[in-house]
This record gives sequence, C-alpha cells and structure tokens, in this order.
Amino acid sequence: MKIVEYPLVCWQLTDGAVFGQLLGYSQQVVADDVKSLRSSFSEYIEKQMKDSWFYEPEIKNVRLKNISLEVRPHYQESERIYPVKETLEVKIDAVYGSNESGYYECFLPLLHKSFYFYNEKDLDRLVEHFSRDTFHALTPDDIYNLLIPSTPWLEEVKVKIPKRKKDKEPQWSYSQFKLLNAISERLPHSRKENRKGTPDVAWERGELIDHLINIMINEKSNVLLVGKSGVGKSAVIHDAIRKITNQQKSKDFFERNSFWRTTPSRITAKAKYLGEWQLICEDMIYQLEMSRGILWLENFVMLALTGGEGPEDSVAAFLTSFIQRGKLRMVSEVTPEELEVMRRLIPGFVENFRILKIDEMDTQTTLKLFEYFNQYISKRSPVSFTAKAQEMAYVLLDRFIKYESFPGKAVRFLMSCANRAIQDKTPEIDLPEVIANFTQQSGIPDFLLRDDLFLNETELKDFFKVKIKGQDHVINKVSDIIKVFKAGLNDPNKPVATMIFAGPTGVGKTATVKAISSYFFGKGQAYEPLIRLDMSEFQHPSQIYRLIGSQGKLIQHVRQKPFSVLLLDEIEKANPLIFDALLTVLDEGILLDAAGRLTDFRNTIIIMTSNLGATNRSSLGFRSYQEQDYESNIRSFFRPEFYNRVDAILAFNPLEKDTILAITRKELEDIQQRDGIKQRSVQLQFTKDLIEFIGEEGFDPKYGARPLQREVERLIVAPLGLLFIENPTFANRTITVDYDGKEVSFRY
Repeated sequence: MKIVEYPLVCWQLTDGAVFGQLLGYSQQVVADDVKSLRSSFSEYIEKQMKDSWFYEPEIKNVRLKNISLEVRPHYQESERIYPVKETLEVKIDAVYGSNESGYYECFLPLLHKSFYFYNEKDLDRLVEHFSRDTFHALTPDDIYNLLIPSTPWLEEVKVKIPKRKKDKEPQWSYSQFKLLNAISERLPHSRKENRKGTPDVAWERGELIDHLINIMINEKSNVLLVGKSGVGKSAVIHDAIRKITNQQKSKDFFERNSFWRTTPSRITAKAKYLGEWQLICEDMIYQLEMSRGILWLENFVMLALTGGEGPEDSVAAFLTSFIQRGKLRMVSEVTPEELEVMRRLIPGFVENFRILKIDEMDTQTTLKLFEYFNQYISKRSPVSFTAKAQEMAYVLLDRFIKYESFPGKAVRFLMSCANRAIQDKTPEIDLPEVIANFTQQSGIPDFLLRDDLFLNETELKDFFKVKIKGQDHVINKVSDIIKVFKAGLNDPNKPVATMIFAGPTGVGKTATVKAISSYFFGKGQAYEPLIRLDMSEFQHPSQIYRLIGSQGKLIQHVRQKPFSVLLLDEIEKANPLIFDALLTVLDEGILLDAAGRLTDFRNTIIIMTSNLGATNRSSLGFRSYQEQDYESNIRSFFRPEFYNRVDAILAFNPLEKDTILAITRKELEDIQQRDGIKQRSVQLQFTKDLIEFIGEEGFDPKYGARPLQREVERLIVAPLGLLFIENPTFANRTITVDYDGKEVSFRY
C-alpha cells in the first residue's frame, strides 16, 4: 500500500479553530484542531481518488520562509492616487519547494498567488516583486484585511493509496503528464465540484452538442465554435466533454480521450529564454498525443499575438504544421469579429478548423432557460424566482445588456440575484429583488427602470437646479433626454445621448456632467460612473492607440464601467484622426479593437466639452450670449461626418452676478455636510456680506467660478480647522461667519 504525503499550510484563527489549505489546491478546511484537520483532508482525498483522479503533489521538501516587506499604502480618488506618508511593515509568508523538473514553485497564502522560479537565491526578490504588485494602490484597511491572523506553519496529510489489481492497474495516469498539468487543467471537473458557482449545462443545445462530438471524435477534426458573446459556446464544449467522458468510461485507459483547457499566455508563461516556448509547445503536443488529448484553447486570437514579434512567428504559426499533420487536435471558440481578425492576422490558419456556428436563441427558447435555471437553483439552494421576476429579468437584460447574448447574460445575472437572496435569507425572488439587483449592477435608479413609477418633472429639474446654476436651458435639454430614456424611446443601437458642452472655462460644464452621471448611473454602483479623459493628452497621431487600442484608456474604462457618463474634456485638442476613430462609437455605439473584441458604448452618455468660440468672448456675464456663435465655431472645426453624429450642442451662459452668488451660497452650504462639522454638531450661518465678499474674491473673469472653491477653503475651511484643533471640546454650537469689510470673522 502506497502512502502519499500532501503538504498542508495551517494557521490559528482568532476563535481557536485551525484553518488549513492543501498546498497547490483550492481545497480549504476549518477544524477544531490539527488532528481533525488532517483527518478531514485525508477523507476528502481518498474519496476523490475513488470517484476520479486526484493528483499527487508535485513539489517536495516543502519549506516556509517569512519575509518582511515595507509597503506604502495609497488612497485613490477618481483617477488620482495619493500615497500615505508612512510605510507599513508587512510580513509575507512564502511556502516553496522543488519539483521533479528541477525548478521551484512558491505559494503566497496571504496574497493567493503562486509562481515558478529556477534559483533559490531569487526567492526573496521574487516574493517582493509579486507582493508589491498586489499591494500597489491598496489602502491601509485593504492591507489589514489581507493579513493572516497568526503565523502559519506546515503540516502533512498522509493518504494511503491501495494497490489496484494487476489486471486493472494502468501503466499510465494523467498525473504523469507533468507539463500538461502545469500549463492547463484537465476536464471535466467533478459534478460535485462546481468551481464557477454557475451551471455550465448547455440547455436546449442537444443537437449541437451531438454534432460537436461527431466532429471531434468520429471525424477527428479541429473545431472552432463561432457565435456572439454569451450564446453558450463554452457550455456546449463543457457538455460535449462531459458526454464523451461518460461514454468512454468503460474503455481502456489508452482508448479514452482526455481534455485539457488552457490559454496562449499560459502556454508561454514559463518561457524564460529564446526558443523555450517552442520547446514547451513540442512537449505539450507529445503529451497530448500520449494521452489522446484534445486541447481546449481559450482566447483564440491571442495565438496570433503571443510568442514572437508578429503573427508570422507567433504560437499560431508554430502550431500550424502540427495541426495540419494531425499531431495536435484542438477545439476553441470565437466571436464573428474575432474570426475575421484571425483571418486577417494569419491567413490560412482558420482553414485548419471546422467552423460550427452557434446562433442566438429566440425569445421563446430563452424564456424556457429562465425556468430551467429556476429549477436548477431551487434544487441547490433555498431560493426560487417568481414568474414575474423571470419576465422582468428578461426585459431588463434584453434592453440594457447589449454587449452579451442570451443565455450567458441571463445565467450570470440570475446567479447574482440568487446569491444575494441567499445572503439576505430571502426565499422568494420577486420583482423588487430583481430590480434592486439590476440597479446595484448598473447604477440606474429604479424609477427609470419601472413603468409603474411616475417620473416627476418638477423633482427632476429641481435635482439639477440645486447642482447647476444659471443654465436653465441646459437643464431643460438634459431633462428631455431623461424623459426619452424613461419612455424607452432612445435609439438602442447608439449611445444614450451624445452632446457637446460649449462655453468659457468655469461656467459649470464639468459640474453638469457630474450631475448627469450621478442621476443616471449613481445608484448602488461600487465604482464612480464618470469616466473623464483629458483629450489634450492625445494630440499626436501615434497616441490614438493609447486611447482606443486593446489596452487604451477609453477601451479599458468602458469595459470596466459599461453604465457610465464618458466625458471627453476639451475635445478640440485631440488629433483629428481620433475624431474619425470615434465615428463608429457615435453612430453604432460599438468599437472593435485589434484583437477583435467589441467594446459597447450603448449604455453610455458621451459628453464632449469645448472652448471653441469662447476665446474671443468675455466670460463675464453682463452681455447676452448667442448660441449660434458657438455652434458656428464647432461646425466649422469638425468634419460634417462627426458634427452630424452629435445629438445636441449646448452653449453655457457666462455667469451673471446672481448666478455667482448662488454658486457661492451652495459651496458654503456644502461645508455643513463635511464629517468634522457633523460629528461636532456645529451649525454654520453665513451672512449676506460674507457671501458677496466670497463671490467677488472667488470669481475670476478668465477662469469663471473655478477659483471659488480655493477661496472657500482658504477663508472659511482652514480657519475652522484651526478653531477645532485649538478647542478639542468644541461642539453643539452655532457659528456665524461674517465679513466686516476688512476680514472674515467667526462668532459663536
């Protein structure tokens, strides 16, 4: 009987229990003591070995090393990062050991990371590198939450593996394919282990699954599934693999197919030297042949963008001859856009694959899937969906989630609703729960989502009038856009609205943008729904890729925040080529990058600000402005193709004296909401003389009301801070702030 020792990292919890994790695996257990912990893991591993394969540990001579690291926490506000003055000493526990290939693998339990290295002397430096990468831009609270409650230690779990009978004992096991196990994962997973937490069953795709199985197994062809994002390509492959595995259970080890899933970047991740990734690919292909393996490759387009300097010496080019000779069998998935990109990058490569198209489901079939999911989740949890909740979920997803297809978006959204209901102990998920969950994800308030809730026009305009002063015509236009959106009459194949805000500096253009983002997308989202890009950073033609390339600012921000207001500040300063690149965004609401990935702008409001026409005008208000002057300048500056795709050009009024005083009053009233004021229960009163004085001091003919906030901080906030510091017990008082013609005074 063979005994295998599995390394285990443990630490004591605050309540006295012991937490343990198998090194190199995701399994974790909490027990009363170490003995119970070992017993739980031993039983689990033995059971897994009976049900399926459970790999033996790859690393030996496991050691634990504690490394101290000085990190500097940061605070982040919008796009800016502010480092803390003091550094923190963080102790990183590194668990490492060597494997049969001669290199080392290190695990960082604190950071949930692992990495390979070749020389033990490099351990400290590599731990510091990976740790700093994680701690970058974390706040002190975030770092504290990562800290392990006690010093970890190492244990071993000994598992007895009974010998098989000779007539049943295979000469090989999948655990012997070391490289395949290192760069990929073997499928299918056990049904009892739901790694994603979501069903990977391809409902209503039975014929398609059988067709895929026939192509892969009987015809022994490489297959490329083509369909829009979310149509169920991955689920079809999962089900096909599961079905093939069940059909071949009775076959001998070497007559069964094995399935391995990986990505191009994972294949080449370990390559350190010139020509090394080619050797890895050759070893991978050899082991796939030995195991009758079929490789499921995710992120197909990256095959042509990984490995060399271009597609001609990429991983795709290297693998072509092996695919054509039948040495490598693959299955992968792409969107139609990615398929065209791949054909353009490396002509002829796609022709080595059988194309299997997956169409979107019709409405009737999609609604069936909602009920299938309801049955799935009700069997596995104490929650279920009402019929009305399912219908509302379909309506919301169909209208707003345009960048993904059914059933993918339905499964993800319904799963998030179910998880939240389980946490809140809500057994039945109805309309309010579905709408609340969608509001949390999108930020759109419920009264814009529900037809039964009335939109009060007076309240709507009052919301903006509190935040925007002296720009009633702008408020009226914004209100019209919101009413059209509420009625569902906006064009679903374009951004919600595209506008240019024109006018001199400091008249409220940015404040209006912030108010719109707060109203439209500010309910419940974890992120700030305003994306702000300074277009003066993109004045050179080469900088267009920094904006709309695959790693460009615009692409990344909108993918992270699909429900947002996009502010392109000082649009006229960008290079004209960028205007051309934005035409598709303004017209169709989508943008395609070099890798064939679509970025969806159809749930964004695009606002461009411009000073065109303001340079020859006085920014003081005491003269009437003419909107057509701004529009004429903008029309002459932009090409007709760009200008005609803008929904509205709104010229902001120069600030009048009454408007300046209103803005001043609002800035002063906002001080009352600061934490230091509210915690001390202090009431602030501002006299008319003070308001007029601050308004005169804070308004600049050139910069409008921009300097106003600086003056409020200098003349009001700073003296208040000094008062509170000198009087620590100051509380429950009323302070009257006045101006006597010479200086600002505080009476209390």
